[in-house]
Amino acid sequence: MKADFEKSAKERIIDTAFDLFYRQGYFQTGINQIIDEAGVAKATFYNNFKSKEELCTEYLRTRDKIEINLIKNMVRNIKDPYEKYITITSSMIEHMKNSNFRGCAFNNMAIEVTEPDNPIRKEVVHHNDSFRSILTDVVEELRDSDKKYSGINVNKVVNTYFLVSEGALLASQIYHDTWPLEHAVEAIKGLIEK
Repeated sequence: MKADFEKSAKERIIDTAFDLFYRQGYFQTGINQIIDEAGVAKATFYNNFKSKEELCTEYLRTRDKIEINLIKNMVRNIKDPYEKYITITSSMIEHMKNSNFRGCAFNNMAIEVTEPDNPIRKEVVHHNDSFRSILTDVVEELRDSDKKYSGINVNKVVNTYFLVSEGALLASQIYHDTWPLEHAVEAIKGLIEK
C-alpha cells in the first residue's frame, strides 16, 4: 500500500471518496469537501473527473473489484463446499460490526440514487450480479460435492440466498445489531436441507 505522499491526485481523490461516500452518503458529500480532504486543487479534481457522479461510478467500480476479490479469495481458501456456502453470509456479521452497522456500500448508493439508468445504479446492479455469480459457483460446487445435495435447484437457492442475505444486511443496519444476519445464516442452511 502506498503512503499518502506517494499516491497520485486521482488515487487520493478516490481514497477520499471511499471514506466519505461510505460514511456520509452520496448526497451528503460535496465536491468541495472531497477536494479539501484529498488535498487537491479544484482544477485537479476536474482534470480527473467530470463530475461527482463520475467519481462515484469510479469509486463503486474500484470497491466492487476489492470486495469481489475478497469474497473470491475467502471462498477459494475454504476447502469444504458446505463451509463455503455458509461462510459468505456468516462473514457479513463481522463486516457489520467493523463498519459500525453502516451496511453495504452498494445498497446504500441504490437507496440514494434511484434512477435505474443512472451510471451509479448500474454499478450497483453489476456488483450484485458479480456477487450472485460467486453464489452460483458455490452452490453448484455444493450440489456436486455430495449426493445428498444433488437435488438442489441452483437458481432457486441462489436467488433466495441472495434475497435473504441482502435483506438481513439491511435489517442489521436498521436494528444496529447482528441478529438479522444470524437468522439469515440459519435460513440459508434451511435452503439445502431436506
